[in-house]
Amino acid sequence: MLLPIGRLSAFLLEKKNVATSYPRMKVANSSEVQAGSSVLFTYPHRDRPAVLIHLASGDFVAYDAICTHLGCQVHFDQEPIKGWENRKDNLFCPCHGAVFDPSNGAVLAGPPPRPMPKIKLETEPNGDIYANGYESGLPLYGEE
Repeated sequence: MLLPIGRLSAFLLEKKNVATSYPRMKVANSSEVQAGSSVLFTYPHRDRPAVLIHLASGDFVAYDAICTHLGCQVHFDQEPIKGWENRKDNLFCPCHGAVFDPSNGAVLAGPPPRPMPKIKLETEPNGDIYANGYESGLPLYGEE
């Protein structure tokens, strides 16, 4: 049976509503990450960089470490973007000057069209911190 070209192309181009599950993975222990610093890790698979940040407030947050603009890797509290030298405590993308707020992933400057995908964290009583899915920001850049 042949389908009309219009129906076939509509079927092939239709976005499938497939639920994605993400693994629960240990990232670090809270005692290993000083306030105001970060740890790089991979999540949800070995080829995807992510960053765990221990905010000065004492809270921990984690984000996918791929910029939502064009897919460069972001970093926290390292070499700031020009004009942001006095505010090193942000997420920076060196490729096109993007700056993100580490407390919520919001775009502060630059061309990214949306905030950083935020990873859901769970902390055990012994201080172990686990990544367990995403709170916001899906789909991940490059995995749309």
